[in-house]
Amino acid sequence: MTTIAIVGGGFSGTMAAVNLARLSDHDMRVVIINAKRPLGRGTAYGTTRVEHLLNVAARNMSALPDMPSHFVDWLRSRHDFRNTSEAELRQMFAPRRVYGDYIRGLLETCLHPIDARCRVKVESIDDEAVDVAVNHEGLTVLLKGGDTVDAEQVVLATGNQPPGAFPSTSPLRHDPRYRSDPWDDWLSRLPPPGGRVVLLGTGLTMVDIVLTLAEIGWDGKIVAVSRHGMLPKSHFRGIAYQDYLPAEVDSMGLAELRAIVQQHRDRLRQMSQNSAIAIDKLRPHTQRLWRNLSTADKREFLKRDAAIWNVTRHRIAVSIHNKVTDALDSGRLQIVSGTIENLIPGEQHIDVVLRDADGNELIQSGDLIINCTGPQSHFHKRDCRCSIICWQRDWFVVMNSTLVFRLTTILPSLTASARLHRVCMQSVRCLKARCGRPLPFPNFEARRCELPKSFCSVSPRRFRKQTSLSTTSESSRG
Repeated sequence: MTTIAIVGGGFSGTMAAVNLARLSDHDMRVVIINAKRPLGRGTAYGTTRVEHLLNVAARNMSALPDMPSHFVDWLRSRHDFRNTSEAELRQMFAPRRVYGDYIRGLLETCLHPIDARCRVKVESIDDEAVDVAVNHEGLTVLLKGGDTVDAEQVVLATGNQPPGAFPSTSPLRHDPRYRSDPWDDWLSRLPPPGGRVVLLGTGLTMVDIVLTLAEIGWDGKIVAVSRHGMLPKSHFRGIAYQDYLPAEVDSMGLAELRAIVQQHRDRLRQMSQNSAIAIDKLRPHTQRLWRNLSTADKREFLKRDAAIWNVTRHRIAVSIHNKVTDALDSGRLQIVSGTIENLIPGEQHIDVVLRDADGNELIQSGDLIINCTGPQSHFHKRDCRCSIICWQRDWFVVMNSTLVFRLTTILPSLTASARLHRVCMQSVRCLKARCGRPLPFPNFEARRCELPKSFCSVSPRRFRKQTSLSTTSESSRG
């Protein structure tokens, strides 16, 4: 029986297991190795806060791409939504914890199937994978607790990592006024009414914290800082718009693509429509467009375009946007633009030292500082020992801003038939390649079943000598 080990039990690891269970036509054992985050929920869907909503309408949130109404159908079965019309249900931005219930429920049907004819046995282990050893029979995943898992194939689905660190005049690791991970407990460290909270970053995580502070009625000052000072934009009701990319788009450079997109953004404004529609039309093509750009163009995009791309492409529900706007209008929330240079712990506060676009030094002091800058994107600094060890062994390299597996070195005995190879990167969500900045996210949702289908097509152990085999893994957003 083939054994597949999945390192990570968040959304990507869970859905890899679910799709293996429902797509495999031969006996298989799937072992999910999960630590830290809730099994089947991960970071985003592990929240317990009702005010944290999905950023995508329910109609587009099915976890099963071949069953597009699956999530809406599941919502309809819940007592909470018995009085919600079909139209409202499809358009709603459900609480993320509810979506976590949905994903956890899918996994539960695989862990404890009611059909005795199921050919795939799915199990979970609550432990941390710390190493992957290669041998002639396959691979062995070493666990922190001392146990091992032998497998023919291993999926690294370690997901998003906590944010990276900032320079500081003294260590902040044990300072109760600093939270390096916004998904760890920070509410217990909240200053009393009248205090001051400084959020490092103005993206989606910052929005979550602002919503929670409003929900609990905390009466104090919130300051959010980032290089660009941009906030996520709101969803809107759009219009049907033409696919405008020309046939020769694959040969175009960034300047030509930028000009085409800007042309259609201007046209949409002239039609009194939201220019973000032009960005949305790129979604099916994002991965291919990124792959075809030169390294110089990728660097240029990350320098000039990434910020506006992120706030335009990854929008928030109208109700959430209104709450953030209310916090700004009331003065409870202030946005400050500047590059974070240093954190200076003092007796009373922690000072955040910024440098604005004109080179002026700014200081924002806080009773509590929360790092909301997004996942650690330097691959070799990830808080995942298994991934770090693979990196240190030189199993991965970066070529043209793409993560590449050095399988010619680590798996010389792999057969050509096993082309979705025994070590795979299912969910490296953002990498800092040699260009030194996070890569944009291609559309991962439509490819959700591809890895399990590839595994299901590989017969149990057939190994022979082979001289060369390699594969690449793009960064993706799940």
